[in-house]
Amino acid sequence: MKFYFFPLIAGLILYAFLSWYKPKYALGLILIALPAYQIKFQIFGIPFTLLEAMIIVLFVCRTIKQFNNLTIKQLNNSLNGWKWLILGWLFISTVSMFIAPDLRAAAGVWKAYFIEPVLFLMIFIDLIKNRQDFRIVYAAIFFLVFGLGLVVFYQKLIGQGVLSLEDLGSDKIVRMTGLFSHPNFLGLFLGPLIVLAFGGIAGFGLKKFLTPLNSFILLFFSRSEGAIIGVAAGLVFLGIVLKKSRKYVLIGLAAVILLTAVYPLPRRYFSEKAFLRDLSGQFRLNIWQGAVSLLKTSPILGVGLDGYEKLVPDYQSKNFIADNGEKLFAPVQPYPHNLLLTVWLEMGLAGLAVFLWTVIKFFKRGFDNFKKAPILTASIMGAMICVLVHGLVDTPYFKNDLAVIFWLIIGLMIILNKNNFENDETEIFVK
Repeated sequence: MKFYFFPLIAGLILYAFLSWYKPKYALGLILIALPAYQIKFQIFGIPFTLLEAMIIVLFVCRTIKQFNNLTIKQLNNSLNGWKWLILGWLFISTVSMFIAPDLRAAAGVWKAYFIEPVLFLMIFIDLIKNRQDFRIVYAAIFFLVFGLGLVVFYQKLIGQGVLSLEDLGSDKIVRMTGLFSHPNFLGLFLGPLIVLAFGGIAGFGLKKFLTPLNSFILLFFSRSEGAIIGVAAGLVFLGIVLKKSRKYVLIGLAAVILLTAVYPLPRRYFSEKAFLRDLSGQFRLNIWQGAVSLLKTSPILGVGLDGYEKLVPDYQSKNFIADNGEKLFAPVQPYPHNLLLTVWLEMGLAGLAVFLWTVIKFFKRGFDNFKKAPILTASIMGAMICVLVHGLVDTPYFKNDLAVIFWLIIGLMIILNKNNFENDETEIFVK
């Protein structure tokens, strides 16, 4: 048994006490500990991560404590019209687990990316009720991003990071990873949280925890262009839907378009990115071609959870020719760098339909709720925009922390719909 197992168990026992007596703070600690999915252990041969264990402990403590008061009607009311979508998501993921080529691996994915994030959602909407509770959630997010910032700045200071080839014929650059193993993981993680943080800063005045400048610096140090574009899209959405900022955002967009049209350097940059002519785009084209070829073998049911990584080597070209004629090796990826394509492959057409229905319902509820709490609602919708835009070139769901963040965003919207969040003087962008 590894040396850290007993301290880990002792820590979980202490966490169970916190979950029993102060569940809202235990929930906030889960948000702070999202990167803890990288701490892995086994119980009776079943693999777990520290993040999974914390979710399960809080869920069990909350269920036992509330058992006498827990009714089917209360659960249905707490989900506020989302019950059938969530049950459909879980049912389809279960079917996809059983049709996967490797049942054991698929069961791990099912547990970590579907069951436990939904358990987190149920706890979240049970505990978070009002503006004061929202402050706990946003303070946890700010503390987490601030802590990541310290790690990233330390990495930058000592020159630690991952060497990455961004352009053929150029030297490799150092990209920061924070607490993660790859800079893209840092970008995927930070993107939606940054957009949520803007809403928290404006809606609650929590400026002392985080500044927008610091969060953007972290993204630029990670050099995750998909995350930067996703955050930009989310913040542009936030700026356009809020009245007092709309004019300035539109002027800024017009200026960017004008500069891009006039000057060749930004025009060439945006052209390379849009038409996937750069090295990253060439890799993605190769990945997508293999993914589409695999999808054609089972377009209705998909290939099952974790099926893409197991099966795609027979369909993806192991090498491709770059624009300069150089032959490059294309390693197999866990997922095909596109969110909708990943959902379709892993869960079939039914899974894709439920996912799209969930997103549509999310935005409908957001616009219905907008007048009650404009800044909070807009920032939550902006976070989903960030996920979807980044999802054009990456997979911001199929990972322990990212799945929880996705359902955190859904949960925030559910709670805003259920409760009365009136405007107040801290919402400075709205008349």
